[in-house]
Amino acid sequence: MPHILIVEDEPSMSWALAEGLSEDGFTTDTFPTAEQAWEWLQRGRSDLVISDMQLPGMSGLDLARKLQRGPHAQPVIIVTAYGTPETLRELRRAGVADCFPKPFPIDMLRRSVRRALESGAELKRGRKRGAA
Repeated sequence: MPHILIVEDEPSMSWALAEGLSEDGFTTDTFPTAEQAWEWLQRGRSDLVISDMQLPGMSGLDLARKLQRGPHAQPVIIVTAYGTPETLRELRRAGVADCFPKPFPIDMLRRSVRRALESGAELKRGRKRGAA
């Protein structure tokens, strides 16, 4: 089953995301900062990252940008209470798969997670074919 990394500094939101996704059979790890998630990714493997936009230290946008470069590239979904049209444009330019304003229905997130995982799997298959 796919592994999802959740980066959220609000404990109740982090718990709700992890619980909601584990009900669908996903395995999750949660981190309160992007720096801790990035450190984990240096030695762990994830299929998708769901991150809050506003975090202490590195933002969710900065994490998404880092993830699009190098060996840890994978889909990213951003959740935020502070979305503006400019923020949404920046997220699209950074390659973010989707963005949700808080609060959001968990069913919407579940659909987005499935789409992002499918596109991430297609991307990995394409890379493997290109490397062969």
